[in-house]
Amino acid sequence: MSRTPDQQGTLKLPPQVRAAALAALGGTSFRGEFAWMSWAGTVWRLIGESGAVYVKRAASLADERDRTAWLAGRWPVPEVIGYFKAYGDDWLLTREVSGVPLYDVSIGWEPPQVARRFAEILLQIHSTDATGCPFGEAKPGRVLIHGDYCLPNVLVEQGRLTALVDLGRSGIGDPRDDFAAALWSLHYNYGPGYARDFLDAYGVPSMTDRDIERMRKRYGRPYTGKTVSTTRQQYQAATDR
Repeated sequence: MSRTPDQQGTLKLPPQVRAAALAALGGTSFRGEFAWMSWAGTVWRLIGESGAVYVKRAASLADERDRTAWLAGRWPVPEVIGYFKAYGDDWLLTREVSGVPLYDVSIGWEPPQVARRFAEILLQIHSTDATGCPFGEAKPGRVLIHGDYCLPNVLVEQGRLTALVDLGRSGIGDPRDDFAAALWSLHYNYGPGYARDFLDAYGVPSMTDRDIERMRKRYGRPYTGKTVSTTRQQYQAATDR
């Protein structure tokens, strides 16, 4: 993913979005304004007097807005500061949180250590009290899941969890959905060979190689050209263009 300053004026923010971001940051102008294309849509990082905010533009962001707001105080999540509809899309504003993605090279960890910490954080997530969660249906064996548990969506500082992002599929669900996303993400970022580090650290009963591969392939649905919701579908959508 490449970041490029919006010098050409081709990535315009709607006036109401710009005004909300300025109100959140203070001042009358941004000190820095960067925009880039992600697999899920377009993202802006706007820097002002009191910090930075992120703006995400996509076809539908209501689920992410609602779930992020409900999860505040339960998980470390970004603060939602605005939600708008403009230019035929949804626009979601969140305040910047500290940390880097768990796979970031600045952490200095080898893949097995990343995989184990990835599992430890997921165990914390699945241990969260889901009482009153309005998303998903409570059934035996279900827990509060992230819904798209991939390495870019887990932010850390020196290995300590600072934030979970991209929460549009979070809610009460099957923990295997998070296992599948995690295994897919580890394979995508590091190649094969780290699934057992992850599964053992979480405490998943021993699985055969065939079962692990079946679990990994469970993640998401094949991209159809119409819906882009998981990181896997976002990757497929980007590579198909």
